[in-house]
Amino acid sequence: MRHNLYLLLFIVVAASIPMRAALAGTNAPVLAGQPELRQLLQQEMQALKKAMAVLSQALPQGEWRSVAETAGQVHDSFIFQQKLTAKDRKTLHQALPEGFIRQDRAFHQQARKLQHAAESRDAELSLFYYSKMLESCVTCHSKFATHRFPSLAEGGSDHGGH
Repeated sequence: MRHNLYLLLFIVVAASIPMRAALAGTNAPVLAGQPELRQLLQQEMQALKKAMAVLSQALPQGEWRSVAETAGQVHDSFIFQQKLTAKDRKTLHQALPEGFIRQDRAFHQQARKLQHAAESRDAELSLFYYSKMLESCVTCHSKFATHRFPSLAEGGSDHGGH
């Protein structure tokens, strides 16, 4: 009986490995066929990661000027606004999924709202917009970057309910 259980477990695990690999392949990196634009996107994401870290430290310390400046930079898109040509922008909008563009637009609008809240020294509203920005990051990564963040795959959870 125990031997049959181990055999069944082995079959289930063995069968699931190719299926997981196939499912992982359905979430190809955004801009996979556009290496130059992909590199710019990666630079943008690194800049956003640093900005979110700055915000996470400046907000609880009430460093309103730092919060406002950083949020303003996020709104203005660090790399993309500086380095994209008109042709690159057109290619980018044709290559990116519509959902990614919507998510990105909302994220940058939230950054503008955070900037205004920080300029008004409104801690509660600033924290609200920072949390909305963070939520946007997680939502976007779970939809478009599970190849980089597999634990964010839809339905995935690390907490296990314990």
